[in-house]
Amino acid sequence: MSGSLATRLTARRACEEVVMFEVNECAAAQPPGLVSVPTSQKASCAAEAAALRDELGGFVPPAHAGRLARMRRSVGFAARAHVCSRSGFRTDSVVMVTLTYRDGNDWQPKHVSTLLDHIRHWCKAERVKCRYVWVAELQARGAIHYHLALWLPHGKKLPMPDSAGWWLHGSTRTERARAAVPYLLKYLSKGSGALRLPDGARMHGVGGLDHSMRRAARWLRMPGFVQSRADIFDDWRPALGGGWVGPDAVVWPSEFKRAWLGDAYGLLRVHQHGRPFRADGPFTWLHRRPQPTNGAA
Repeated sequence: MSGSLATRLTARRACEEVVMFEVNECAAAQPPGLVSVPTSQKASCAAEAAALRDELGGFVPPAHAGRLARMRRSVGFAARAHVCSRSGFRTDSVVMVTLTYRDGNDWQPKHVSTLLDHIRHWCKAERVKCRYVWVAELQARGAIHYHLALWLPHGKKLPMPDSAGWWLHGSTRTERARAAVPYLLKYLSKGSGALRLPDGARMHGVGGLDHSMRRAARWLRMPGFVQSRADIFDDWRPALGGGWVGPDAVVWPSEFKRAWLGDAYGLLRVHQHGRPFRADGPFTWLHRRPQPTNGAA
């Protein structure tokens, strides 16, 4: 450990001891209830913690920003994948379904999955593929709404879920939409507030992606050093205890680890694997491309 780092750690411990001493003194001198801590001491400790993070090269990621960014990426990719058919043209219409509760406290874990089971059975009877994306919206009063986008061939009309008995917990509204992606992301962006979903509730769900699109969605969830070494069909998988295992069975340790950074838990970079190239999105290697047949150029 470097001398400067040891000095900062020692100063941090001393700062904590001073604060705890003054807290105890205040507690002894004041009646039971709230105990104030001198602002100057708290500010001093915050400065020491910031200096420690700078010394270690660590950082504390925002509590909700990372999760929200991952959800927006997943929902946005799936919705755009559903928009176009295999031929690359828009051949389907989008049905937007809003699901509300009579009472904001009626939520149960299986409500959305039960509704989706009904929709899958209906799609199977109609001989159409069930392709959907849904997001949850938590309102300021604590009530949950669901917004479901369903891609159907032109001419197919989805029954009203409440009238069909698929949604017995409140009302539904069904409408055709021309811009499903911004519609969904608008509601997902509301998840950045301080409100929390009930335990067991999910923020979004995706269904109906074909194999290649599922692999591309999986690629988007990989860390950057893996993305720059793998196409969507390469068999990278999480390693036991952390890190990733490549197709050649070589284990790549995680680049970051969780650590205490003076006043909060954060991330420290412990490895730098580099990036052979910058992958701006899901891709496949050239050798995987279909080879021309029948003399086609």
